[in-house]
This record gives sequence, C-alpha cells and structure tokens, in this order.
Amino acid sequence: MSISNLDWLVIVFFIVFIIWLGVKLGKSNETKDDYFKGGRTFKWWAIGLSVIATQVSAVTFIGAPGWAYQEGLFSIVLNLNIPLVMWFIGGVLAPFFYNSGVTSVYEYLEERFGPLTRTLMSVAFIFKMIMVVGTLVYAPALVLSSITILPLNATIAIMTVISIAYTILGGIKAVIWTDVIQMLILWAGLILSFIIVIRTVPYNFMEVMSLASDAGRLSALDFNLSLSTPNTVWAGLMGGTILHLSYFGVDQAQVQRVLTAKSMKNVKYSLWFSGVVALFQMFIFLLMGSILYVYFEGQAFSNPNNVFLDFAINNLPSGVLGLIVAAIFASAMSSIDSALNSISAVFVKDIYEKWINPEAKSNDSLRVSRIITLVWGIFIAFFAFLVSNTELSILEAISKYGSYMLGSMLGVFILGFYTKKANQIGSSIGLISGILVVAQVAQNTEVFWMWNNLIGVTVTLVIGYLISLITGGEEKEIGKLTIKGQKQYFEEENLEESKDNIYIMPGKFEKASYALLAYFVIAFILLYLLGA
Repeated sequence: MSISNLDWLVIVFFIVFIIWLGVKLGKSNETKDDYFKGGRTFKWWAIGLSVIATQVSAVTFIGAPGWAYQEGLFSIVLNLNIPLVMWFIGGVLAPFFYNSGVTSVYEYLEERFGPLTRTLMSVAFIFKMIMVVGTLVYAPALVLSSITILPLNATIAIMTVISIAYTILGGIKAVIWTDVIQMLILWAGLILSFIIVIRTVPYNFMEVMSLASDAGRLSALDFNLSLSTPNTVWAGLMGGTILHLSYFGVDQAQVQRVLTAKSMKNVKYSLWFSGVVALFQMFIFLLMGSILYVYFEGQAFSNPNNVFLDFAINNLPSGVLGLIVAAIFASAMSSIDSALNSISAVFVKDIYEKWINPEAKSNDSLRVSRIITLVWGIFIAFFAFLVSNTELSILEAISKYGSYMLGSMLGVFILGFYTKKANQIGSSIGLISGILVVAQVAQNTEVFWMWNNLIGVTVTLVIGYLISLITGGEEKEIGKLTIKGQKQYFEEENLEESKDNIYIMPGKFEKASYALLAYFVIAFILLYLLGA
C-alpha cells in the first residue's frame, strides 16, 4: 500500500498548522524572558504533556516496537525507574531550581563553582544534544523516505527546516504548546495503531499473548548480574536511574520546562503526571512490538526500525496512515524544537552573554538566540546524516549516545548540591575525567551501555571531590547554593515552606507523591508476573 492523497492531506495540514502556531505565539515574545521562560504562565498539564512528548519522541514510536520485536520487553527497565526519578526530582531538584530564578541551569554552576565549570558543562550539553537530537531527526526522516520517493538525506533536511522554523518564531511558548498538540496526536496514533494491530493478527488477544510469551517476547525482568548482559534489572535501576536523573533533573531541555510553570504546585503536578504516564506509555509501545512478532511470525528484519513501518504501510487504512505519520512527525519535532530552544538558551546565557557580549541588551540576546537556533539546527542535521546507517534500534542508539555524558554531567551537579568542599578545579577535572573514562569503557569493553551512566557519575564524584580537597576546597561562601543551604535559608528568613499543601522548600515530600513509589512497586510485580 502506498500513501494516499488523504494521508498527504493530513500530513500537510499538520505541518502548516504547526508553523502557523509558531508564528502566532512568536508575536507575544517581547523579551528574552518570554522567549525562554514563557513568562512563567504554564499550568501543570501543559508542562507534563510537554515533558512526556519530548521523552517519548518519534524514536519511541519506531524504535520501541523494533526493540521488543528483537528481544521482548526487557528494555522496559530503562523506563521502570521513571516514577522513582520523578518522585525525587519533585521533592528536591525542581524546587531548588525553581526557587533559584535561573534561566539556564548552568548559571547555577557558575554561582556554585565558577565560570570554567559553567562553560565546560554548557559545551558538553550542546554537544550531547547535537548527538542525541541528530538521532531523533533520523526517525521521522526514515518514515518519510519509506513512504515517498524522496531520499533519506532530503527528508532529514525537510524535518530540520520545519523544526527550526517554528522554534525560531515561537520560542518556549511554541515549544510547549506544539508539544501538547503533538502529544495528543501521538496518543491518537498509538491507540489506533494498537487497536489495528490487535484486530489484524489472526488470533484472539489471549492467544496472541500466549504465542508472544512462548516466543519469549513478554519477558521483561532479567536478574543476571553480568555487566555485559543488556537490559538487566540492575542496569535499569542503577544506570537507568542515573540517566533519567540527569535527563529530567539537571538537563536544560527539561529544567527549562519547570521554569515556565505558574507555581510550585504546577511544577510538581507535571512531574507526578509524567512519572505515571511515561512508564505505561512505553509499555504499550513495547507490547505492540511483541504482538507484531506474532503477526510477522518471527520474520527477520535487517533493520529493526522497519518493523512498525512495514506493518503501518501495508495494513493501516487511508487517513489513519497519515495520522500515524503525523504522530511520528509530531513526536520527533517536539524533541527537536525543545532541544533547539534549550541549546539556544544555554549558548546565549552561558557563552554569548558571558564571554562574547557581556553588555548585551535583551533584544540583542533575543536576535542572537534565533540565529543560533538556525546554526545548531544545521549541525544537528549533519549528525543525522552520520547516524542514518545505524543497525541499532533508534531508541537504543539515542540512549547509548546520551550515556557518554549524562552520568558525568549529573556528577558535577551532585558535587554542587551536596558538598561544601567541591570547587571549580575539582568539578571541571571530574567532568572531563568521567567523560573520558566512559568513552574508554564504551569503546574497549563489553559493558552494557546503561552502566556508562553509573560509571560516569562515580568517576566524576570521586575524582572531582579528591581534586577539590587537594586544591584547598571551596573557599567562597556558598550559602543557599546547596540543597541543605537553601533549606537553611528558608528557615533563617522565616519563609513559608509550603503553599496550597505543596512544599516550596527542597527536601520535603508530599504524602501524595508517595503514590509514585507504590506505582513503581506495582509495575515491578506485574512485569515479573507477565514474564513468569
């Protein structure tokens, strides 16, 4: 089946609408704060949907079914830790950053350590985002190339241009509101796809589950202690937790969303919502891959990312295929736009205003941010060309590339949050050491990539702290720049620690938040029983 005129109509309508929305929202951006923080006007449900949209992306729509088709539900362990992560971030990290009033999380690093640490982390973030988002661009480009006569490189260029266009025009407002719309489209596509997959397989649901189980495609929890075994429970609970703590807790692309919230109540509700939905959503994507294994009767695919595409092109009715393609475009662009906006924010705040033009006016920074969005968009497209021949599931590829830096970057923040002695020299050397050690482990050993995050954070913490002690420790007053220090500041200034039954002070957890821990335990038990 080829794509129909109705499918094209759905796709084109979506693209035109997204660009129009970027233009419309861009008219309300009068200052740099509007462009990067949206005036702090967003409610929890919009931020929550935006967080999920970025984390899910097109790589999930294409890569997750392919991942499960290859090896079953084992990769769910990468997301199993998300409820735990969101619980901790909601209680500690999100309040800390929200109270600080920063635009870039790396502003905090200069206050805590110094300009060298801030700049190194900013550069590491930009390069990490180029690698990760370059992989993200590949996913929808592969879809468009599969259903049209356009070559892959051309579709990569198209995706990048569209994302750059509405990100430049609309800033963070366009990013979040388009994420909301794109998430709704993605859910519609996921539900329709799942229903059609179930109805197309020539067995009833229980028979499908039995066949998938017999083929080992419902197994989810592997308790093997080997560091080289992929997707073990231990890798997910340790390495995966570090990965998501870094990604959701201290990554500019995610923290920037927290900074747009109207209140701490909206911040925490958005995180709790994301913690529940992200895990369940990933389970559905993976389960669809296991069911497709039954449908294709275990047929081998040279590229696992083609599993869902093959089914969609040949089985989805006219119009629905267009919606699915639009959903894949939607999820990809939600990741690309947020990456471009966060890269722009980091470059402007941490490099341009810090080193190039310290006297820059707000309008100057706004203009530069738009130019930089274009420049980094071109770099992202170039990296997408480089990774277009990957043999990994796209979802695995993006997580693997990110793991080179995420653990080490989290280590620097932990040194800042929880130690008084860590200084600029120690944190900087610790960061570089962590990245170099992870690169060596990744290239020269069989250690599964998820452990890279734990290795990176451990090396950065140990070397960073030891070097800090050797070089005399931190000498300046750090006051409320640690978690403990900010809590003491609240107490000394007699600031209210909660509002509307939501804690504003970091380190306090609402009773309602413990539902995330219960959710994790229940999910763990159900996954164990499913694969038993």
